[in-house]
Amino acid sequence: MKKYFLYLVIATIILAATSCKKFLDLKPIDSPTEGTFYVDEKGLQAGVVSIYDGLQSTALYGNNFLTMAELRADNLTDNNPGAGGGVRYQLDVFSETPANTTLSETWLGFYTTIYRANVILEKAPAINMDATRKNQIIGQALFLRALSYFNLTRLWGKVPLITKIQSSEEARANKRADTVAIYAQILNDLTTAIPKLPATWVDAERGRITSNAATALLGKVYLYQKNYLLAASTLQPLATAIYAGTTLALVPQTITFPNTLKTSKDIIFGVQYLLGGIGEAALQVNRYQNNSNNNVIALSPTLFEATDNRKTLVAPAASGLRPGKFNTPQINNETSSDFPIIRCADVLLMYAEALNENAYPDVEALKALNAVRTNAVASLKSFILLPSQASFRAAVYNERNIELALECDRWFDIIRTNQFTTLFPLVPVYRQLYPVPQVEIDNVTDKTGWQNTGY
Repeated sequence: MKKYFLYLVIATIILAATSCKKFLDLKPIDSPTEGTFYVDEKGLQAGVVSIYDGLQSTALYGNNFLTMAELRADNLTDNNPGAGGGVRYQLDVFSETPANTTLSETWLGFYTTIYRANVILEKAPAINMDATRKNQIIGQALFLRALSYFNLTRLWGKVPLITKIQSSEEARANKRADTVAIYAQILNDLTTAIPKLPATWVDAERGRITSNAATALLGKVYLYQKNYLLAASTLQPLATAIYAGTTLALVPQTITFPNTLKTSKDIIFGVQYLLGGIGEAALQVNRYQNNSNNNVIALSPTLFEATDNRKTLVAPAASGLRPGKFNTPQINNETSSDFPIIRCADVLLMYAEALNENAYPDVEALKALNAVRTNAVASLKSFILLPSQASFRAAVYNERNIELALECDRWFDIIRTNQFTTLFPLVPVYRQLYPVPQVEIDNVTDKTGWQNTGY
């Protein structure tokens, strides 16, 4: 994957050099357009890399999305109300308004990623190249568009559903689509992508999206829709592969984190970064660094057994440090530490949850739950200890909290499992969705129905 971070620059240079030979061609040689850039496989490959690059941005997995998906929940708090004008603190205490810049940057970040995916999906069919490689390009673009819409609808509910390149006039006429339509598009993108993607990539391409990653995300989407039968059947082949341990496997978090996400078999897909400012590096301060006591890890140590190897990775960090899960070496405060989006442990916990919702007791559900706990050196559960479907459900929810802490799942888990009113009894229920950024409402012609209830 690493070499492809240079594709965009290389392809741009090649295009510029080619244009120089045609000195009568008045197209700008230093600013390739969609019409001049996406004309061959190199252009498409560079375009795909630009979609991945969108996930790396500070607006998304580089910072803001982590704030919206973790700080909002109960495992992390912001202890500095005045920092940055209180923009971040507002999200923590449910006082943000549509003017909050974190919201607008994140919204724009996801739609930038979607736009780049739409360009690839429109341009690829006309490119003359190897069919297998073309399908792989299309599959990656479909996955990244699906992931972006999945995050958007989880954050805002109804959002514009844009699946093609738009003119300014078309964009100003956008309306918010119902979540049913958005989820239908996500499902279509993922089911179309899976057969186009390889199960593995060669080492030089490691980090690209695989059919396993698309299958795992598909299972997750079914889980969010409470379609437990389809979630279980979709995730079952992945669970079998994880138990086999050949390509996918559970790996103790103390090995996967903080340094070996790039090679851990537990990572099915993650956002990759390069060290020292090459490409898009990750700022360490954005990985929950405790500057001036801003970030306080609120995950209670009592949730962990004494032998649990995950406990120290999410323990409160001293000022200036990061929690152990992301405390990687850095150059000039930049790190090569990747950010996980889908892990094998997540797959097994989703599988256990779906099976339990389908029927209790389920031996395979218990096996999946215990596999994650064994990997963490935690005691085994049994149906004696979990004597009902409800108790098993609660055990899975708890396991997701401590296994996936600080990985952008907690806030969404709270909402989808109906824990919001229990954990935040004084917060209005409309705060389960964020307000639509005012700047986006200002950009459309018909503003009717654009803002979420309560804002």
